[in-house]
Amino acid sequence: MEPAASLIGMSLFYRLAADGVVVLHMAYVLIVVLGLPAICWGIVRKQAWVRNAWLRGGHLAMILIVVGEAWAGITCPLTIWEHQRRGGAAVVSGSLRGESGPRPLVLRR
Repeated sequence: MEPAASLIGMSLFYRLAADGVVVLHMAYVLIVVLGLPAICWGIVRKQAWVRNAWLRGGHLAMILIVVGEAWAGITCPLTIWEHQRRGGAAVVSGSLRGESGPRPLVLRR
């Protein structure tokens, strides 16, 4: 393989890795945001799964991690990993995050 072709291949690998981190990040956010309404809906419908201590404890832990990061002013590790995979670029045109919807909300102090 030529050196230029290997650079293109590595660039593609890092872009795909960054997009994978974005998908993981979106899944985390969806679980945190939609978890509470799902649990409330399950309580109203008297579903057995809402009494699962691992589900409720895991959801609470995920929320506390996000709150702790916000209070401490820590950047989410998933955001850092995505930026590293993109070579320090915050949003790259043609990437999954660059093409999908509005920019993320960032809390400023």
